[in-house]
Amino acid sequence: MADSFDTQALNSRLDSLKTAYRQRLERELAEIESAMGTARGNAPNNDTMQALHHALHRLAGSAGTFGFPQLGYQARALERRLADHLEGKESQTSGLSTTHWAELLQKALRADERRESALGLESQSTSDTDGQRHVWLLERDVMLAEYVGQQLQSFGFEVKHLRDTAALNQCDTTSTDLLIVDHRASTVEDSETVGSDYWKPLLAAFHCPIIFTGSEDTFHARLQAVRSGARGYFAKPLDVPQLAAYAARLLKMKDGEPERVLIIEDDATLAKYCQHILEQAGMKVSCLSEPEKLLQVVSEFDPELILMDLSLPHVSGVELVAVLSQFERWAHLPIVYLSAESSPQKRTEALMTGGDAFLEKPVDPKLLISLSQSRVRRVRELKHAMTRDGLTGLMTHASIKEALEAEWQSSKRTAKAFSVVMLDIDHFKAVNDRYGHAVGNLVISAVGTFLRQHFRATDRLGRYGGEEFALILPGCIAEKAVQLVDELREAFAAIRFFGNNKQFYCTLSAGVADSHQFPNAVPDTLIEKADQALYEAKHSGRNQVCLALSD
Repeated sequence: MADSFDTQALNSRLDSLKTAYRQRLERELAEIESAMGTARGNAPNNDTMQALHHALHRLAGSAGTFGFPQLGYQARALERRLADHLEGKESQTSGLSTTHWAELLQKALRADERRESALGLESQSTSDTDGQRHVWLLERDVMLAEYVGQQLQSFGFEVKHLRDTAALNQCDTTSTDLLIVDHRASTVEDSETVGSDYWKPLLAAFHCPIIFTGSEDTFHARLQAVRSGARGYFAKPLDVPQLAAYAARLLKMKDGEPERVLIIEDDATLAKYCQHILEQAGMKVSCLSEPEKLLQVVSEFDPELILMDLSLPHVSGVELVAVLSQFERWAHLPIVYLSAESSPQKRTEALMTGGDAFLEKPVDPKLLISLSQSRVRRVRELKHAMTRDGLTGLMTHASIKEALEAEWQSSKRTAKAFSVVMLDIDHFKAVNDRYGHAVGNLVISAVGTFLRQHFRATDRLGRYGGEEFALILPGCIAEKAVQLVDELREAFAAIRFFGNNKQFYCTLSAGVADSHQFPNAVPDTLIEKADQALYEAKHSGRNQVCLALSD
């Protein structure tokens, strides 16, 4: 998740861009007026008319974005008239009169300058600065709340218990990352009958994910949760490891890598505007104004999303998408067209040839951010599904091996140490034999959730096979890795699992090796060294972490 917006700094940059754009307007309007003068001649050629159309199209797309909406509307209306003329939809015998067009544009500009126009963004705040996720638990049953709270804290959440909605109403709605609500925790006497009509307005002020809990596992109960604004519903008795795993998935974007967005736009000022908006939202942005450099830039920047003007000089956005589709690596890259194009037919054609969505000019800042984030999120989810283990959400065996190779290569270049951890669930066969494979899978899934909650987004976490896991910790020496894994081991040992109506606990053993201890070791050798240390931990009594020793 991105850091909080620096609203003052952003608005200052946008004001500077607007001032520069106002100066550019003088030149553009003069060029448009000159082209109109030529068009009013006896025999205006097609190149002149096309140049005028392009100038109006560009003005229509950018004016509103920089606080000149009336000018943008007027330019768009004139652009449409000219487009109809060029496509033969207007009578060719009557000709096209552009006599008053310059006057109409100037009038619209004066109207915009009379109004108070301000560009700004609401501040987006994050509720924590220490990396820990804050969860509010709204639950009337104090003993249950204490139990669930302790379990969630073991998974790395900071939990605050609220007994009922009276307590909830006293709290700052921006201070939590996740809300877990027992549907009976209202202040209404007959709380069993309370439905979405009660909860929806009460929870509307919360902009975090909401999970409902309840005693009924029915379609009606789940539907009421959805109508109340919940993202999920868990029936009691609560399976806390599953609840924690679901909560972690809802909150997984916090420490994700910045979204990489490529903007292809010949209007440099508009491109810069979009870049500032997206960068302030925490994204990494590159701008391209020369389409012929597309393949080079895409190869180097590796974008997850392309924002592209549909109408570029000498080439169309549709043609650029067709070029990208020739490469398997980029064939499914999401494309959002930035365009003032209003023709349904042209929009449909653009979408049918590889585009994903249209973002109409003038560009709305909030829509720009949300659309970019949602498209990148979808790309990452698809990639995640292809490279991640379905049970744990961790990297697959092949993926973690590839990540180890990449980190080893990076370490050779930078001389920075990294650690390899092999981790295993103790006596896991006994868990499967006693409680069944479904419960065993739940334990494996809980380890995956635990790892994701306790390690950094830059760490590579994988399910190596069965109940064994492999971790790659960049920039982390072995002694620090041992400390981190030992803390994880202690926390996991406190988690209560249930099987066959019985409560049980599981423990972990691990082995650690780092690249500085074994400077000549190749990736497979580091895995072997960590695995030998894991064997030593098992042989020494389990539920411990051992460090691989150099020969």
